[in-house]
Amino acid sequence: MVAVEYVITSNSGQPGVEQRPESSFVSEGSFETARRTLIKTEARILRTLGYQTHVALPYTLCINYLQTLGVVTASSGHDLAKHAFAHLNTALLSPQMVYLTHQPNTLATAAIYLSAKEVDVKLPEVEWWEVFDVEREELGFLVVAMTSMPGFAKQEAKIWAERKVPLTIDDLQSELGWRKNHEVTD
Repeated sequence: MVAVEYVITSNSGQPGVEQRPESSFVSEGSFETARRTLIKTEARILRTLGYQTHVALPYTLCINYLQTLGVVTASSGHDLAKHAFAHLNTALLSPQMVYLTHQPNTLATAAIYLSAKEVDVKLPEVEWWEVFDVEREELGFLVVAMTSMPGFAKQEAKIWAERKVPLTIDDLQSELGWRKNHEVTD
């Protein structure tokens, strides 16, 4: 029988740093302590939320609104729905955190409005968004937020092109230390 020694090289970006498998061992006591802490934290979060964990998402509303507007049956209805869903998915990454600050009906309406402009689909001439309980100012804000995402993504790509994205706790602590020393703010 041949004994094999496994050495895991850390992904911390520091050459020559090795991590042995036995250093990853967690004792039963420390595991139970961490598990109890996790359960207590989850219970605190649930109490804070009042045990209301229902999440309303704009996707089904988007489809319903497209059907109500009568644009799904049009030849470009499929493209319109795809673009609207793409905007809704991209909005999940928005630095404005629009999913936390706006109701699902406003997100769905803004995605439809923006997608209709991109796909060149004619929507009713009247202020149709008011039927879905969306104000013009809120619609305008969300459209601007959704259109700003490509610029935000390019800026982030440029920032992270020169540095490595932290994937481990050590990498994250190193990144936070670097940001503290260089006064980088988000």
